[in-house]
Amino acid sequence: MPAHATTKDAWTTHREPQQKATSTTPTTTTRTTQNPVYYNASTKTFYPSTPIRPITPTYTPIALQDPITVTKPRTLLVVLDLNGTLFYRAKNNKRNVTPRPHLQAFLDFIFEHCKVMVWSSAQPHSVDTMLSCGFGNRVEKLDRVWTRKDFRLSEHDYNKKVLTIKDLEFIWDAIKAEKAGTAASGAATDDEKASEEQPEAFDQTNTVLIDDSFDKVQLQPHNGVQLLDFDEDLARAGTDCELLKVKRYLEKLIYQKNVSAYMRVHPFNSNAPLHEDDFDVAKKNNDTKNARDADELADLASRLEKSSI
Repeated sequence: MPAHATTKDAWTTHREPQQKATSTTPTTTTRTTQNPVYYNASTKTFYPSTPIRPITPTYTPIALQDPITVTKPRTLLVVLDLNGTLFYRAKNNKRNVTPRPHLQAFLDFIFEHCKVMVWSSAQPHSVDTMLSCGFGNRVEKLDRVWTRKDFRLSEHDYNKKVLTIKDLEFIWDAIKAEKAGTAASGAATDDEKASEEQPEAFDQTNTVLIDDSFDKVQLQPHNGVQLLDFDEDLARAGTDCELLKVKRYLEKLIYQKNVSAYMRVHPFNSNAPLHEDDFDVAKKNNDTKNARDADELADLASRLEKSSI
């Protein structure tokens, strides 16, 4: 079968991502301050003051290309949402944070194979709280951490429940500007030297946004992996396997020449089955982490004992 064949497998389902619609969703993408309009009346989420821009004209033609599988894994930029995706924050106590099951195995994989950043619509202090509940020393390895401050919201919208769209072009432009600044100065940090094998630029062919809301990725719809919302019920059950499914999906994406083309034909499917080896790998990673933590505690105890002599 040719590399660009589009035969459905167990991990994907042939469908075009569609924006969730309700009977109360207005057809216009603008609102005026004199006549506020809900973007989603059920969640009482308003339209932002700034009109939602159209999809960039060049985006769709690139996404419509045939998917092509490559032999060497590519470095992807993975953009992570936090609340509802990797964590559940209790509504009555925002500091009560529950990590999603299999978070460590998932993070181990993406930090080994991808360039990773966080972009959350939460305010900075809330982002810090969630990161401290599951990322550990991986926080230092994040390429960048973006919060509500990075949505370019007006002061009015920043303090109001408005739709926040994660425009990936903001990220691509920021990385491009940083590379240009480094080239102009002629200086490169150790991290930049270590990333020489990474792409010259990140764009729709090598970027994946992982979020529980399709609305937030509507400007680059074929770059979004939409997970089931990690809500209170799933947090209490403790049996959720969504991150293992995303890990398996990313194992396919790193071998794609154009992820937006592949994701258009094979969107992420939360109903895909898992195999026993997926759980074996997750258990092995968890055992490794526990052993590493035990070694660190033993080393700390030894150093404390020596310092007290």
